[in-house]
Amino acid sequence: MSLPCCNWKPRITARKCLKTFGACVLGLAIIAIIDPYPGLKTTEINAALMQGAAGGHCYSSSYWDALLDSESLTGYQLLQYVMWTNSSSCLLSHDFGGVLVQNPPGIDGQKAVCLDPHVAPNPADCLVYSFGINDEWSFDEQMEKYGCQVFAFDPSMAKGQHDHSPGIHFYDWGLADRDGMDSEKNWTLRSLSSIYSDLTARHGHKKIDYLKIDAEFAEWIALPQMIQSGMLANVRQLAVEIHLNKSESIDKNRDYAKLLRSIERMGFVRFDSKYNPWSITHFLHLGLFSVPFAYEIAWYNENLLSGFYL
Repeated sequence: MSLPCCNWKPRITARKCLKTFGACVLGLAIIAIIDPYPGLKTTEINAALMQGAAGGHCYSSSYWDALLDSESLTGYQLLQYVMWTNSSSCLLSHDFGGVLVQNPPGIDGQKAVCLDPHVAPNPADCLVYSFGINDEWSFDEQMEKYGCQVFAFDPSMAKGQHDHSPGIHFYDWGLADRDGMDSEKNWTLRSLSSIYSDLTARHGHKKIDYLKIDAEFAEWIALPQMIQSGMLANVRQLAVEIHLNKSESIDKNRDYAKLLRSIERMGFVRFDSKYNPWSITHFLHLGLFSVPFAYEIAWYNENLLSGFYL
């Protein structure tokens, strides 16, 4: 399948064949070197993959659907979809939160928020749901300073319900597809629709202006219920750290990508995608080496566009 927005004509010469052969030999040598060492930095080959996949904002919906439906889907193509930024869909995307970490150095935990006037949360009256805190409150605190009421959730912190600050309200609930208990971890798990129903008394029947999910693979359990229950349709902006699974087949990882496509077909427009450089691993089933398994993706809901809030 040829890529859209690329116009080229093949011109093959003996010199180009020799260069191509040399590149293939070099690539095989690099893979042989990095295969035993998943902690190595991303190779130049995979860096080129990331650069190419992150661009291409002109790819159409039909292109992605056809790609993910293809019987010959490759690991490279799967990452191409996951890492597609579509950044031109938001002219003013700002990162909120995040802390500086090392090895490699960078900002971890930041979330992209689209501040275009027809999409931006109204700082005079906005509602944020934030799943996955791990005692790192920078995103929540910045959204509070922006003007939002923030409801934060995490069952892993051994802390009960409390107000972290006047505008940040914490609950020790985990996100799932139904209400219940994780008996092994002794966590209370709840669906988004159940949580929203209980908290309506606190924040009213408002749209969720920003829904952040950083739930370490639980996103694949919770997202289908959000779609089926209709709760996701009441979200203006959505940010999810998604996790591909190196131990699963390409078809299972394809199913994860198709779930994201179903969200986009609902009217969610992607405007940002960043890979997590602290999640480098090998995907032997996908033929990928030293690539990330975690990606921060953000969308806005085009069905809930508003006018200027000024």
